Amino acid sequence: MTRSSWFGAAALVAALGMAAPNLASAQTQTAPAQSAAAATFTDAQVHAFAAASTEIDPISQRLANATPEQRTQAATQIRAILQRHNLDANTYNAIATQAQTDTALQARVTAARGSHTAPAAPEAPPTSN
Repeated sequence: MTRSSWFGAAALVAALGMAAPNLASAQTQTAPAQSAAAATFTDAQVHAFAAASTEIDPISQRLANATPEQRTQAATQIRAILQRHNLDANTYNAIATQAQTDTALQARVTAARGSHTAPAAPEAPPTSN
């Protein structure tokens, strides 16, 4: 997922929060705590964001011409994805937003995405001389 996709996915999660009361209340309840810690995310949060974003990105791409019913269904899917990855919407959005300008965070997310999508290459057998 590119940086612009991360930001778009974060905007999607925020926008869907307005249509999904449970998601919106989760954002409201965690906003003060997250803003204080916005500069620092744990490895677990970054890995969870990377995994969740790979699932959320295709959903967000389909919503450009979606009906209200499809948007509601997408919000439900996104809430389930975030829950499965132990992320709240505010943390997801904060990571996506900060990754737009923080190259170190971008690198951490990219590395975490690589660990979720690319299987480790097998080691070459030792050669005997």
